[in-house]
Amino acid sequence: MLKRVLMAPLRSSLGMLLGLALAACGSDPDPQSSNPNGAAGAAGQSGDAGPGTDANPSSPTMARSGAARDPASGVSAATLQAVVDADNAFAFDLYAKVRAEAASSNAVMSPLSVSLALSMTYAGAQNTTAAQMAKTLHWDTPGLDVHGGHNALTQALESRVDDAFAAAVKNAQNAGMPAPSPSDFRLHVVNSVWGDGSYTWEAPFLDVLAKSYGTGVYLANFVNQYEAERVRINTWVSGETQNKINNLLPEGSLDEFTRMVLVNAMHLKFPWESPFRPEATAAGDFTKADGTTVSADFMGQQASFPYFEDDKAQIVSLPIVGGKVSVVIALPKGTLDAFEAGLDTAYWSAARAGRTDHEVQIKLPKFSFTTDSIKLVDMFVALGMVEPFDPDHADFYGMCKTPPFNERLFIASILHKAMMGIDENGVEAAAATAVIMAGNTSVPDPPIPMNVNRPFTVAIVDEPTGSLLFLGHIHNPAEKGNQ
Repeated sequence: MLKRVLMAPLRSSLGMLLGLALAACGSDPDPQSSNPNGAAGAAGQSGDAGPGTDANPSSPTMARSGAARDPASGVSAATLQAVVDADNAFAFDLYAKVRAEAASSNAVMSPLSVSLALSMTYAGAQNTTAAQMAKTLHWDTPGLDVHGGHNALTQALESRVDDAFAAAVKNAQNAGMPAPSPSDFRLHVVNSVWGDGSYTWEAPFLDVLAKSYGTGVYLANFVNQYEAERVRINTWVSGETQNKINNLLPEGSLDEFTRMVLVNAMHLKFPWESPFRPEATAAGDFTKADGTTVSADFMGQQASFPYFEDDKAQIVSLPIVGGKVSVVIALPKGTLDAFEAGLDTAYWSAARAGRTDHEVQIKLPKFSFTTDSIKLVDMFVALGMVEPFDPDHADFYGMCKTPPFNERLFIASILHKAMMGIDENGVEAAAATAVIMAGNTSVPDPPIPMNVNRPFTVAIVDEPTGSLLFLGHIHNPAEKGNQ
């Protein structure tokens, strides 16, 4: 029996990468039997990267379906919304575990990145393994088209860039100002799968990857060159996030038993709809949960924003240019811990539905925070997803029906890393997730003051769908994390 990789809780932030690793459980592989170059050596593999691949010249060859990516128009609005609602429900379940591991420090994660990486993994799951994943991730509604919904969502998200840039150009023209730079606008969602070249990856699995996630399986050599493959995957993540997420897979996260790594990377960068003037930024005190203070630079402005307030919190939505994406700031009236203990889909939906436009005088601290790679396996086990991590019972034979050496694929680790930064220019966030598999109009009201000078919850939301792109809290705006 191969040894099981031990998992520890992990923290994340905006700007994330999710890595999921599958390992093999079975007889010890013969290192000499694996293709030393990670090239296609099994039936059904192609040495050609295939049509539409995003492989760069240094990438390994790819096993990929010849199917084109499905158009988002083929998915109904009801299906898209059902998948978003399911992902958001899971987001609050997972965030409850993440925040508990960061009770007195900053925490940021991209629940959508985690959902997308696991969605690709789910495409190869069968029987009770698939059922447990569906229940934990809230995908167990009968007939729910998880892959079609995620395909439509990611394509919708990427369209926000053109919408925002067009709005910014129009605003600049109307104000007689210089045109904005396209480099300031980005919402990039990309997937990749890295599988050992000794495996024959199943055609239906490859079809789902191509049609719904725009990728195939990069053929790797984990048996003989797992450290080189780790570096190669990290390089890919860094490039896709413009170097905001680095070292997603720390040294030691892969070994000779790794067979597949499934990765989602996300990078978001937009200017504000209502800019913060740099000259209005001033130093001030931010009071932490323990009563001590730290100095922070507070941005300030007064403008009309979607706003909600109840006995628990002040909640304001700060839109990026074009209004399709918002940064949501929730300032608790009590402690942050008490507020977040009651944070769920019901409260979140009610707060969004209860928003009205108000003149808000806001003071908001600038911050930029990057998490370490967060280990999520123990959190998923606590949520009831057990079998996918069991080297004796996991069923991922939908990926490969006849693994070499009679191996059984199981999830060895799930790593997530994220970053988020907010300043006068706008918001930037990135994340990555890796799943590692082994064998085994009236008189205006006076402005509402909102001084965000104590711990608060922050989210980035796609307004047309309500999808939670990032979610976290800030205990200390001076804390930078692992840059």
